Amino acid sequence: MSADLLLTRIGAIGLTAAATGSAFIAIKGQRILAVGRAAQMADFVGPQTRFIDCRGGIAVPGFNDAHCHPFAFAITLRHVDCSAPRVRCIADLQSALRKKADICGSERWIRGANYGPADLAEGRGPDRWQLDQAVPDHPVVLIERSGQHCVLNSRALALCGIDERSISSDAGQIHRDPHTGRLTGVVSGNHAGIAAAIPPLDADEIEAGLRAADREYLAAGITSLQDTSWSNTYAHWQASNAYKADGLIAPRLTLCAGIDALREFSGRGLKTGSGSPHLRLGAMKIALDESSSDADPPQEALDAAALAAHSAGFQLAFHVPDVGLLQRSLAALDFVRENSLLAPLRPRFEHCPACPPQLLAELAESGATVVAQPNLLYLTGPRYLQQVSEEQQRWLFPFRSFLAYGIPLAFGSDSPLTPCDPLQAMRTAASRGVDGGGTVTPDEQIPMHKALRLYTEAGARVCGEEHEKGSIRPGQLADLAILDVPTGDEEALSAARVVLTLIDGQVRWESAN
Repeated sequence: MSADLLLTRIGAIGLTAAATGSAFIAIKGQRILAVGRAAQMADFVGPQTRFIDCRGGIAVPGFNDAHCHPFAFAITLRHVDCSAPRVRCIADLQSALRKKADICGSERWIRGANYGPADLAEGRGPDRWQLDQAVPDHPVVLIERSGQHCVLNSRALALCGIDERSISSDAGQIHRDPHTGRLTGVVSGNHAGIAAAIPPLDADEIEAGLRAADREYLAAGITSLQDTSWSNTYAHWQASNAYKADGLIAPRLTLCAGIDALREFSGRGLKTGSGSPHLRLGAMKIALDESSSDADPPQEALDAAALAAHSAGFQLAFHVPDVGLLQRSLAALDFVRENSLLAPLRPRFEHCPACPPQLLAELAESGATVVAQPNLLYLTGPRYLQQVSEEQQRWLFPFRSFLAYGIPLAFGSDSPLTPCDPLQAMRTAASRGVDGGGTVTPDEQIPMHKALRLYTEAGARVCGEEHEKGSIRPGQLADLAILDVPTGDEEALSAARVVLTLIDGQVRWESAN
């Protein structure tokens, strides 16, 4: 059978110990037809066959980002980028915001994102008065890189209904100067007044953001996205269908639903697996610590939410940001098993950045997949090295221990909270190196070839799609990335970059070089 497309002169298929020589991949329609050596390629050449010369590059399965927030990423890309090294000090930050204000209409909100207090020369973020100095006539909101904190100028505080009489709540902490007691403009958590006051982007801005995010994901070799936002509703599902129809999102998209929207989805007969190969409904995200006003939700509420979602046919995805919620999520899974005749469908624990050794066996027995973010380790590592004891550092992102205990593991980015680059994440998993130097628990390193599987095949498996994607073999969807490293040597991956991304056998992105 002749191929529609032949990828030729491939140096290696995957991260093998040694290059396979001049290999090829034959593609027919949307799927891989054959994989082999150059001597066998003539069997798949026909009059309409097209060729792409990979020039000795490595072919890997398209990366599957198992935990990200693509719509938040798209919106963030329309904000002023305040990340390092673009912004090195508060004066740089003020200048960037001022430039944006100069080209915006009056009264328009100025949004900044991705600044890291530790990245600034002052070692701290700005306060409201410094934002006022830069932009006095527009409301300004500046979102810290983690997404957990923001700074507002005086106009923004007033529009959000926050004044000197305002008090903090579990949902949002309002910070004050320790000496004067005045508002600093810094707010942590999910403050309802801020969410209500900041207007949404208009349709043109959203489209521009989605197109920019699409380019970023494709340039990183990402062919599948799993949106794990706890706030996803049926309206988000409808919008995703529209964005897909308009060609604004090229990678395959799995949309997790928020637990608050369970009735919306189940009432329409929708459950995990509903949809199409390019847009499917994923797990039910259970993040009561974020979706409710209770940062420490009771076990009974977690149990009830998990059982309700499971009974409606949903895979369960628990938000597990700390050891306490790890223990409660394990208990909730036990509750579901005790109260249902059906076993939970491939349960997921999102993040799980810390796991004490005494919980590894229980986590393995639960059957849950840990969906981790190595780039989070890279960015937060310096703080861990300074603030966490050496003993407790052994609990952090214990990738090798997870695998040794047979705990399923998959990788994602959590973008926009961290960069979406899978190669950076794989390098972090393999080296345990962190931003600025140093390593966190090097004993938990894993080889690059395992890190690759965790960013490809494992991401497909956690969604129940491993028979469709995640590996390079005949019958699989032709979702591929070509890397410019001319050898299968794992150490060479430290300088690897994506030069070609294919989805359904179609080139969706290629490097200008």
